[in-house]
Amino acid sequence: MPATIIDCDVHPYVNKLADVVAYMPQAWQERFRSQNVELSGRSVHRYPHPAGGSLRKDAVPPGGGLPGSDPDYVASDLLDRYDLAAALLIPIQASAVSAWTDATRADVFTEAINRYVVEHWPSVDSRYRICVTASPHDTEHAAAEVRRWRDAASVVAVSLPLLDTMMGNKHYYPIYEAAQECGMPIVVHPTGAEGSYLGAPTIAGGIPRTYAERHALVPQVAQANLASLVFEGVFDRFPELRIAFVEWGFSWLGPFMWRLDQEWRNFRSDVPWVKKPPSEYIHDAVKFTTQPFDDLSNPEDLWPFLDLIDAEKTLMFSSDYPHYDNDDPHIVSRRLLPKKSREAITSKNAREMFSARL
Repeated sequence: MPATIIDCDVHPYVNKLADVVAYMPQAWQERFRSQNVELSGRSVHRYPHPAGGSLRKDAVPPGGGLPGSDPDYVASDLLDRYDLAAALLIPIQASAVSAWTDATRADVFTEAINRYVVEHWPSVDSRYRICVTASPHDTEHAAAEVRRWRDAASVVAVSLPLLDTMMGNKHYYPIYEAAQECGMPIVVHPTGAEGSYLGAPTIAGGIPRTYAERHALVPQVAQANLASLVFEGVFDRFPELRIAFVEWGFSWLGPFMWRLDQEWRNFRSDVPWVKKPPSEYIHDAVKFTTQPFDDLSNPEDLWPFLDLIDAEKTLMFSSDYPHYDNDDPHIVSRRLLPKKSREAITSKNAREMFSARL
């Protein structure tokens, strides 16, 4: 019998700015309309997309609009087609605020998208579960936004777009405190601004020249922030906090944990507050997702890497629907994963991460 599948990375899109503006205070409605802001938050991308855009052209709803914008069609095209038990919705358009400079404007925008998605998606299908977005600029305000959704049955996690401030920095502490208090994991997902815009996370060594180069290097952002969380003592300060790194890959994780453990052993006097090997903190508090699954001619070549990271505890399935490079749930679950790990990766770990809220 095929394993039950919980998809931990599905992107709901909003077609028109007007749909979001309606959820803003009146004064801000006028401001956003007059500025003619795009929903991406950015009018021109630094790296032209080689596929002509990041969204699948075959996922356009029958009535038109952006792929991922019609909850009824997503339910049939994704949830029903692959018999998904649940789908975690991460509103990627809200993550555009990571490259903005006006903190108040970012608060208003993320709150409006949160309200829009919560109102329009769970009522269509009970399998939809939502990550509300916490703007990373004014973290005290963001913490209040997290607490506002504490009792919403459809809200299971907090999406945190990253700045060029590392996650271990106390700047983020108010959001961590609110997330821990509300029992909601933090979800960290690429925003498209990494290595492209001032104020967003940087790519080591400089600015990549092509989309392909940047796309290959983006996992550096997850690696750097994972090290920051551990060595700055975030998991000791917030022992119930849980973090999900979504769409950063996973095959790099095993050797990276070796390096973290080695440096901890070599320089424990430098970080005396880190009480145990970094790999133990990661194993206990952090999970990763399958997409993008490394494209190998023989998928079994990747299975030793799954053992290295104890994937039956640390890895969750994700499709990244409706993006052009999304992974087919059936191919991943039935052909790319070893049988012994399928149930844990496709559903068990997600239920553990998001608990009763899922």
